[in-house]
Amino acid sequence: GKGEMRLLLVGHLDTVYAAGAATSKPFQVRDGLAYGAGVIDMKSGVLMGMYSLRALLESGFDQFGEIIVVFNNDEEVGSAGSGPLLREIAQQVDVGLVLEASRSAEVITKSRKGADKYVMEVTGIPAHSGAEPHKGRSAVIELAHKMIAIHTLNMLYPGVTFNVTRLSSSEPLNIVPEVARCHISVRAYNEQGLSMAAKALEQIATGCSIPDTRTKLICTRGRAPYTATPEILQLVELAQEEGKALGLSIVAEGKGGLSDANLLMEAGIPVLDSLGPIGGGMHDLNREYLRVDTIPVRGALLAGLISRLCLSKSTG
Repeated sequence: GKGEMRLLLVGHLDTVYAAGAATSKPFQVRDGLAYGAGVIDMKSGVLMGMYSLRALLESGFDQFGEIIVVFNNDEEVGSAGSGPLLREIAQQVDVGLVLEASRSAEVITKSRKGADKYVMEVTGIPAHSGAEPHKGRSAVIELAHKMIAIHTLNMLYPGVTFNVTRLSSSEPLNIVPEVARCHISVRAYNEQGLSMAAKALEQIATGCSIPDTRTKLICTRGRAPYTATPEILQLVELAQEEGKALGLSIVAEGKGGLSDANLLMEAGIPVLDSLGPIGGGMHDLNREYLRVDTIPVRGALLAGLISRLCLSKSTG
């Protein structure tokens, strides 16, 4: 284009469903709603983004410097493969726009929780559960105490969530378990929340309810929080101005789920999310739906926002 603004539009082509989902639940439109695997998360956002760009270009709009579009195929599993590419491209642009769906025609996303992942592993003392149970120290029972303590943290740290899952112990039924482990997902809107969570989990790990058991806590960084910086709030204002022109009262919310917006912000660019169509039932093949009638207005919002961003760069 002839302008200065460099934009990155991001979406994903993968879904959470197993192979064969599209065959078992074929795409259909009924009473204004579209159903099928990935209709709202996020096939419709991808299509809407492309048609919005096409409409802008066909109207003769050329006040952009460069618009880069990236649709990856691994967002649902953490963008491990595409993440380096997105980070590299983010260094070359001014603003990122993510085309995830929204719950309402008047809602966009200005922040998302970040996430850390943990594995908690308890080692006890094995013993025959029938002949010498008193000589054993159950790793499973110790881990159970710790999991309850972790769950209680949800009530102590507002805005921080702890989810325990993937429990495992491989000992036979006649052995007092020597090893037990669980996985923990921690989410928070800011780094302070993730830091407090880390300290709380370490304190639980160092405690002991069953004597002679030992606990190891391993942390793997997931995604940094996507937080509403002053630059992002400026983007929100532009979206609200465009919404007003369309008769919409745009509200920017925070969300607990992750998206590639977290990754883009970590790479250092301001980003807006949930600019796609409206629907619900995400991650549930029997419930996922798209409100077909929201595509035009949300597409117009996206196109208008792109125009305003580009013109603001050219004039400011």
